[in-house]
Formats: sequence, structure tokens, C-alpha cells
Amino acid sequence: MPNTMSIVDFNTDLCETHIVSLQSREWLISSALCPALEAHGIQLVGITDAAPGFRFVRPAPRQSQLLVCRTGCGWVLLGDQWMRCEAGMAYLTPPNVLHAYQAAADTRWDLCWVQSAEAWLSPFDTPRLLTVDTGPLASALAGLRREVTEAADSALLPPWAFLVAAYARQMVRPEQGDTRLRLLWEEVGADLGHPWTVEVLAARVGVSGEHLRRLCQRHLGRSPMSHVVSLRMRLAMALLASDFCTIEVVAQKVGYDNPFAFSTAFKRCQGTSPSEYRAKAHGPADKG
Repeated sequence: MPNTMSIVDFNTDLCETHIVSLQSREWLISSALCPALEAHGIQLVGITDAAPGFRFVRPAPRQSQLLVCRTGCGWVLLGDQWMRCEAGMAYLTPPNVLHAYQAAADTRWDLCWVQSAEAWLSPFDTPRLLTVDTGPLASALAGLRREVTEAADSALLPPWAFLVAAYARQMVRPEQGDTRLRLLWEEVGADLGHPWTVEVLAARVGVSGEHLRRLCQRHLGRSPMSHVVSLRMRLAMALLASDFCTIEVVAQKVGYDNPFAFSTAFKRCQGTSPSEYRAKAHGPADKG
């Protein structure tokens, strides 16, 4: 299965569409039901177990949405390309701009999501696909769901709503707190084959290695080198989905001189070897 498909190759019907599908399961709660959400500018949140057939198209949505993939795989529209959205990714969409997403044809798609009309959830003017830590937001939404459905203690609703908003903010603005980090990761992303180290990264920013670690933990929730590895694995997945690069070449392009070391790192991050990932990516075409 490739990582991208054009609109023509995938689906040309981009009319307003809301299809949950019979096999999908969805839980949602509005600010009308939980006023604690409204205090943070959140209108709607939800948890979705999407089955094949699940599909949403919004040509001119009134709200921003943060759609987070916990497990499985689906497709999201970025410009004129459909992109794979897998575990650890989030689809961030601003208001008044076309966005669309749907489950893959051969797997379920475990999602959680937040909608808001306020500016904090729309730092960009076009849809974006982000790499995120899904755990905190998913846990906060699960906690909010439990308190609402079980009515265990209404006094706990405001704290859970606060956590939902706080973790969503972290996801959509992971690097906005320091322009130096944004510029650093743009440079790293443009040359992932470079032998980056904490010392080299810190020198680019003009801080000590320890200070860079603190900045990354604050804004990214991970160490500098962990973020480098994450960026490298995303590029590796895209290269492996192509027919042009051997695994040895992919390893070199993402900064590994030793293909075995690359394979070990890839399997640690993705749960499968590069060759297995490539075989799956080149399986039967997903017709959506």
C-alpha cells in the first residue's frame, strides 16, 4: 500500500459527506452535555473505532479539528494528495478549508478527535499531518468519557476537560514556543542523512546540549535525538513505499551507515522490519 495517492487515483467525490458506516463505533460528547469543554473553546470531542466505509468530507467546515490516529491506518486529504495517516500521526484542519478523511479498505482505524472554533486549534491555514504522542490526549478523552457515561463524579469533569484542552494544545503547537526549534527541525528535515548529534544540534541553536534537551522535552515531549529518529523513520517509510530505493539506500538517506542498525531502529519504532513494511506497502492497491 503506497503512502500517497492523487485525488484522481483515489476518489474524485469531494461533496459534503458524513458516513460513519455500520461496522464503526463512535462515542462523542458536545459542550452542551459537558459545559466544562466550552470553557476551553471546545465544541465537540470523540473517540472513533472506524471500519472500512467510514468517510468524512467537509468542503467548508466552520470549526478546526484535530484528528489523532492511535492504531490502524486511514487516509487524509492534503491539498491534491491523499496521505496515509497511521499510529502516532494527527490530521490538523483549519476552518473554511476543504478537508477529508476515510478509513482504509482493509483495516480498522482507531481515532480520537477534538473540534473547536477558537484560534488556538488552527495555527495553520492549510491542513497538516503531524507526528504526535497520542497517549496523553487519548487517556484524557477516555477519562472524560468514563465520567460522562458512568456519572461517577461530576466534579471531575472540569479537570478532565482541562487535560483534553492542554494536551490538544501541545499537539498543535509542539514547536511554536521557540522559533529556534522550528528552524532547527526544518534544517534537520532537509538533511536527515547528516550525522546529527545532540552537540551538533545544540550548536545550531546556540545553546548547551542540556538546555536543548529541556527545550525539546517542554515543546516536543521527547529528547532531541528521539525526535531526529522520528523524522528519519517517517522519511524511511515514504522511501520504502517507493520502488526506487533499496533498503541499503534508504538506510543511507536517513543517516544509517549500517543497514542492520537501520533495520533494528526501524523495527523498534514501527514494530516491523523494513522489508516487511515494504512488502505490505506494495500489497494490493487500496481502493478506499
